[in-house]
Amino acid sequence: MVSCSSEVKRKIIKELNEKHEKSVETAEDVVKRAREIIGHIEKDLADVDEVRKEVREHFEKLNVLQCTLQYLKVIQQIEYLSVELQREVSKKEDEKCATLFANLTEISRNLADFSAVHLRTYLKETIHHWHNILKEKLAKDLDEVLKAIKWPFVSTNFSLVVPLPTQIQKLQIISEYLLQIEIPSESSIPVVTSALLSDFPHLCLPIHFLVQPLRKDLYTIFMVQDKPIGLINQNAMQRYFTQILTWVRDHRDFVGKYVQPVIDKLGLHHIDAKLELIRGLVQLAVEKLYSELPNLQYDDFTFSHSIDEALGFDKELRETYDYPSNQPSILAVLTQAQVFVKWLAMEKKYAIEKMDSMLPPNSVEAFEPLTSDVEDLKITTCADAFITLLQTITERYESLPQPGHRLQFLELQLELLDDFRVRLLQLVNAEHYLNLYYYKSQLEIARQPVTPTLTDFDESPTSDIETDTVFAETLSLYRHMRRDLLNILAETVTIEIKQSSKVYRRERWSSMKVEKEFRSLFLTPSACPMFEILSKRLHQLQKSLHSRLFTFVWRSIAQQLDTYLFEDLVLDNRFSEGGALQLKFDVTRNLIPLFAQFSERPNNYFTQLIESCNLLNVSKGSALLLRETILALEGATGVEDTRGKALKEIGVNNFTPKMAVKILNQRTDITINRISID
Repeated sequence: MVSCSSEVKRKIIKELNEKHEKSVETAEDVVKRAREIIGHIEKDLADVDEVRKEVREHFEKLNVLQCTLQYLKVIQQIEYLSVELQREVSKKEDEKCATLFANLTEISRNLADFSAVHLRTYLKETIHHWHNILKEKLAKDLDEVLKAIKWPFVSTNFSLVVPLPTQIQKLQIISEYLLQIEIPSESSIPVVTSALLSDFPHLCLPIHFLVQPLRKDLYTIFMVQDKPIGLINQNAMQRYFTQILTWVRDHRDFVGKYVQPVIDKLGLHHIDAKLELIRGLVQLAVEKLYSELPNLQYDDFTFSHSIDEALGFDKELRETYDYPSNQPSILAVLTQAQVFVKWLAMEKKYAIEKMDSMLPPNSVEAFEPLTSDVEDLKITTCADAFITLLQTITERYESLPQPGHRLQFLELQLELLDDFRVRLLQLVNAEHYLNLYYYKSQLEIARQPVTPTLTDFDESPTSDIETDTVFAETLSLYRHMRRDLLNILAETVTIEIKQSSKVYRRERWSSMKVEKEFRSLFLTPSACPMFEILSKRLHQLQKSLHSRLFTFVWRSIAQQLDTYLFEDLVLDNRFSEGGALQLKFDVTRNLIPLFAQFSERPNNYFTQLIESCNLLNVSKGSALLLRETILALEGATGVEDTRGKALKEIGVNNFTPKMAVKILNQRTDITINRISID
């Protein structure tokens, strides 16, 4: 049995070995065949790559040939359209000419992103060539129609004479052709013009040619009749503006009724015929005022009168004819640097004269209360007149588009407010009013109860004066809460101001040039958002808080703002002579005056900025000498240390010598090796 079992096992093992050997042989055959197949595939792929490379080369050549063919076809089409235009112009076929020109402009639109510079230049020149020819021809045809309908209209006659339908039809046909030959933006050539007129977009051709006769009439009326030229009649600008407003009134409905439908028919819905007509007439007013201003400025009354007329002109356009605020206006002339400075000076001059008349010496009537239905509302005559003065100034500048210009008028109002306060103080200090004030004070003291009372506010809003009452602890908690709330208010405003001042802090202070005298500078434009927020928040806080609480808040804002601008602007930038002068102007003529209405000495709250400006604006020679003196006396003590005296001579009382040198090193004109002071 054992022998038989062993034999069986050997047999089984033998069979398994044989099968295993056959499996190995089969696997080797499969691997061999797979390698052969992979070789064939790799060869086929290499052959395919060669074919693909050849095909790609053929396609590239074909593409070049195709582009060349298309290039030649475009040139051929341009030349064909030019020949056709030449023939149709000679035959006076305006409609076909307009269609052919439209085909040219369509080619221009299709080639807007094409890289062929020479082809696009050739096409642009061709378009302008035919545009000028067609425009001149259509302008003559339109001029005949305008003469037939008696354009421009005289309001008294236009209501009696209605243009014939055939004349209106011809006007509309020519207008349609003019709109069709407008040059597309991609083919337009920039027109060199003055900066003042660059804000005026070009008028569509029909409106452009409708404005031209009005321009000629204005020239006839005001350049021929108003002789001798150079002598300005004080009513000239008034009549000029009145004439333009009359034409707006008499012609806007006509273009809206007869020209706008043609514009809409062509799908040019972005064009408003009425608005374009008004803008074209406004441009005439701008040109006229701009040309007359050099002469107007020599006479204060005529200049002021012209400013009034220009403001009234702008106001009537907006209120009566809905002229949008985003359109160019006559205000662009008034806000030119030299004109704006004189305008502000005139406003101040006449405001002071009016204030003199409000508060004449020894006037009792000025303090008489006005009649009011509200018993407690006892507004005096002078106060009412002064508020009216401020409101009048506001009405004159509130439509100015730039915040910086409005802010300068606000500065004027703040200055007038302070002036008015000083005038009242002068009256209060007079003996008569002092006696009345003393009598009134004694009377109020006599009326007070004998028992101890709790005042609503302390002399200082942050003081913690304790009183001998049962409410001492509660009052202390209230004071603590009040102090925290006031700090939060001040910090919230400061954070908002910081967020709006990022662009201002990053100004290129190191490359600003000295272009004007200090008194002729303007507020840095990027500072306008910061000053607008500051002015607005101070106004809101003053209106909402008790005067003593408001005093604490504005002082805290001022001190935080002083530190912030000193650390994040002065110490983080280098300053050229122009940059230093501009910063000084921004601080002394814009920032500090905002707080002048709250304090007689607002400078006390901006010591870091003021002293920085002093160091940055001292002459180069003095700056180098001061820096050398401070560095030379480092370590000196007692009477030998004259660094403090040297700093005081230029108005620096709070900075350490080390900080003074650090600020001096921020100047671009000091390039010597910087030595720090420990």
